Amino acid sequence: MKPELRKLKKEDALELAHNIAVVWSTTYKGIVDDEYLEKLFNNEQERAEKIRNSINDDTNYYVLTLDNKIIGWVYFTFDSEKLEDASEIEILYVLKEYQGNGYGKLLYNFAIDKIKEKGIKKLVIGCLDGNPSNKFYIHMGGKLIDNSLFKGKYLENIYLFEL
Repeated sequence: MKPELRKLKKEDALELAHNIAVVWSTTYKGIVDDEYLEKLFNNEQERAEKIRNSINDDTNYYVLTLDNKIIGWVYFTFDSEKLEDASEIEILYVLKEYQGNGYGKLLYNFAIDKIKEKGIKKLVIGCLDGNPSNKFYIHMGGKLIDNSLFKGKYLENIYLFEL
């Protein structure tokens, strides 16, 4: 079956909240405190409610589904807080068992197309140091321009993409 890329719906919130906990526990094990990762599973209902409340017509939150299961997602804004006159992909994840099949690139390119439609020429993406996705962003043309602290304690690499 072919994957479907579509806008996030309110009824996706609980499945997405669970998938966020799963992807963070596999991606950030050894990078982020175990206690923080465990809390993600304990707070799924609360996170799902926050997701539901954040969804509106202007929200740029999209999911990639396969057999009606969310396997990846991307969230982007047209106005980055990290760099003036730039857009930002704030979230881009693919479940571990679906990585290596081009789904991350599909989500990335989809977001880029939407950003270019707005005439925006710069994109930034933050990625925690130690996350294997840093290699993906470099491969996609990102240039490391800065670092910041995520949650006040985890080093985040900031990549710039010229569109």
